[in-house]
Amino acid sequence: MNKTTALEYLSLKRIALASLIISLGFHVIMMLSFFFGDTLFSSEIVKAMHPHHFHFGRFLFFISTSFIMVFLILIYNRKILSFTFKKKYTELTLMVLGSLTIGAVLSIGFVFTRAALSPEHPDAEFLYNFMRDSLVRDLSMTAVVLLVVQLLRSQYYQKTIAVENETLRSENILTRFEALKNQLDPHFLFNSLNTLQSLITLDTEKAENYLQQLSSVLRYTLQNKEVISLEEELKCVQAYCDMMQIRYGENLKFEFKIDAKYNNFKVLPLSLQSLIENSVKHNVISSKQPLVVTVDTGDDSVSVSNPIQPKTSPEESNGIGLVNLTERYRLKWNKNVEITDDGSTFCVKLPLQND
Repeated sequence: MNKTTALEYLSLKRIALASLIISLGFHVIMMLSFFFGDTLFSSEIVKAMHPHHFHFGRFLFFISTSFIMVFLILIYNRKILSFTFKKKYTELTLMVLGSLTIGAVLSIGFVFTRAALSPEHPDAEFLYNFMRDSLVRDLSMTAVVLLVVQLLRSQYYQKTIAVENETLRSENILTRFEALKNQLDPHFLFNSLNTLQSLITLDTEKAENYLQQLSSVLRYTLQNKEVISLEEELKCVQAYCDMMQIRYGENLKFEFKIDAKYNNFKVLPLSLQSLIENSVKHNVISSKQPLVVTVDTGDDSVSVSNPIQPKTSPEESNGIGLVNLTERYRLKWNKNVEITDDGSTFCVKLPLQND
């Protein structure tokens, strides 16, 4: 949980309100047990020193000290939650040990404060029993605070996950829309149909193959899946690559270096295809400057790279493609998309998910 999240999840107003409710509730239960049953968290010697009548000053003192204790414990937990730990149990361990330490130190401090303010100085045995009872009571209250923190945290995460899932769904819809729009773009359709028309008169077999690949690409765009195997994504990629190779001939080449062990790993739909489309769209492809696009796997990732051959008149771009792709991976798997540009080669590496 980052700092911003922790501040939203445990605001000062919410901490103050929770501290008041917990301290009041805890001591109301203790007071009821005091009058109508066995006194909670009190030894016999301490019970004997307190008559069974309501003492407002003592009740107010306990409420005030409990409020301070709960407030400080919640502030501590808020601080811990603002850090990011590599191991999940580290955060929980620090929360529990730190909260118990704060509870114990304050409990002992409040016992001595009350003893110092008392008109009758208690003897050592009473002070020992009173301190033990206070520790049991305050550490029990600390456990309640930790439970409340975890419940609030769980509730916050559920809301966050629901929002992120909805955002991811919207991002996926946007991606499909953008991909479909690109493939139904007048330039794309004009070039595709123009290529098809040329092939019909020159090579009907190749024209039929081209039409099948175009159909596969459009059909794949319309599918409704949140994730897909790398093998399935590569089928559509291959169809698109076949179309482009028919169009550009020997001036465009694709190199696939796919390790079969990654076939069943998961990627987001249209992720590889969009990267290859970008390579073709933004680079010069000619006999003097042939373009080679490489698709490679390794280290639980798949990458698309190409030499940088910028066009003199770059094609219009909305600029959201890579941003959208990066955000989709962050929302779905909390993983980063690596983008590198060393001036000569452009490479985008997508993490593969092994479910």
